[in-house]
Amino acid sequence: MLWPGVKKLGKELNFKRTDFEVAGILKNCFVKLYDGRNMKVLELYAPQMDGDDKNDVIKKLESRKIKKYDWLSNGVKITFVEILKPYSMKKIRDILDELVKYFSEKYPEQKSLCQHCGEEGETQIYGINNVSMLICDNCYRQYTRDIEKENTEQTNAPNNFLFGFIGAILFAIPGIVVTTLFLIYLERLAGISALIYVFLGILGYKKFKGKISPAGAGIIMLAGILMIGIGIIVAYCVLIFRELGQIDFDLLLYVLREPEVQKEIGINIALSYLVSAVYFFLQFRQLFREWKNIKSIQKLREI
Repeated sequence: MLWPGVKKLGKELNFKRTDFEVAGILKNCFVKLYDGRNMKVLELYAPQMDGDDKNDVIKKLESRKIKKYDWLSNGVKITFVEILKPYSMKKIRDILDELVKYFSEKYPEQKSLCQHCGEEGETQIYGINNVSMLICDNCYRQYTRDIEKENTEQTNAPNNFLFGFIGAILFAIPGIVVTTLFLIYLERLAGISALIYVFLGILGYKKFKGKISPAGAGIIMLAGILMIGIGIIVAYCVLIFRELGQIDFDLLLYVLREPEVQKEIGINIALSYLVSAVYFFLQFRQLFREWKNIKSIQKLREI
């Protein structure tokens, strides 16, 4: 998402946009600007940047009390931290103009380089999976072939639902140990341990090559529901053996038939499902994003 300040500056500079960035060429520099969490970020790529250039850039940034920056390949990433109010777009424009002027005067005959192969030549800005990049025609054709191949492979990948389910179950088994420790030492806070079953289940499903899809998400949920219930019951069995001071399955079954024990187990299972529901939802949103994530390369659009 682009916030108004970035969009406005992008329009002033005749930049174009992806869903999350504005980008364009200023003289011989490739520039992009975007919002982050409590920050704005400016990336500037010059035709070249040696040690002397970096020292000069540092002086310019420090003179404006800008302390947060990182070096990129022939570029600099400047982070404008926003604490109580948005960072002044005028100040961002001023430092941008100063840096562009510096590099255009120092390297007047040089053009911006392709960000993929590093060659100088005819380049254009493309949005590659919503990230703006300056690339040459040869790299554009290579990206297009690679993306088409990857999308085809993703679409035609086998479902592997059974193996994915097995992986989700196997990876979730260590969660039983966590639930047991929580139950013994934190009593009903054992419900919080349900989160680990979701995390490990998703990890196991992917490791066993289960296909990311709505059906796959349902399989992960089923595995999580089963393992949470099993984990709570096994943890209570361990707790009962611990309190009895011996492993006696006849006594265990007798204790488990007690209404109060069944009620407590039921409450812990219900609490575990409740705690895991929110995490399930957040993780499944990410899975659906992955499922819908058809990679693309396209020209940027107007702001």
